[in-house]
Amino acid sequence: MKRLAGPLLAAALSGCAGLGSFEPATPPDYTGPTVNVADQAQQASGQLLHVFEMTQVDGRRLSSTSMATVRANQGRGFAVAPVALTNELPVRPARVRLQAATQYAAPILAMTNPTCRVQGEVVFTPEAGKAYRVAGRIAPEACEAWIEDLATHQPVTETVAGKGTKP
Repeated sequence: MKRLAGPLLAAALSGCAGLGSFEPATPPDYTGPTVNVADQAQQASGQLLHVFEMTQVDGRRLSSTSMATVRANQGRGFAVAPVALTNELPVRPARVRLQAATQYAAPILAMTNPTCRVQGEVVFTPEAGKAYRVAGRIAPEACEAWIEDLATHQPVTETVAGKGTKP
């Protein structure tokens, strides 16, 4: 089984790389105000993270917290530490793709433990002068993600929801 971990990780990363290049959340020609939207990676154990992230804005594919965490933790065996990214978004309505996912230190752990991954698009209209974060919940009954106001912790988008970690 141990021989599968390297090929599985390589296949996962090469599949992501083959989808095209990453772009900034703010288009290059935009010159107006921006707001910060932070991804969130919660340490559930030494081997498991719960990741809540923004992966696309208006169809532009973003570099993700999940991929940054995999790159930063290569060679650490069965230990994982989070690497959360942030994005600057224009102050205007946008369609954003959110994701909630379990992320294990090694692929073999994901094959033998409960997992979840849910993605979906929501409309997000940021307000100037505010900061936001992608929040969510990973539980046996549901996996969810939304964007919330960082100061008030109140949701500002609809929730993307899917099947929980219960088998």
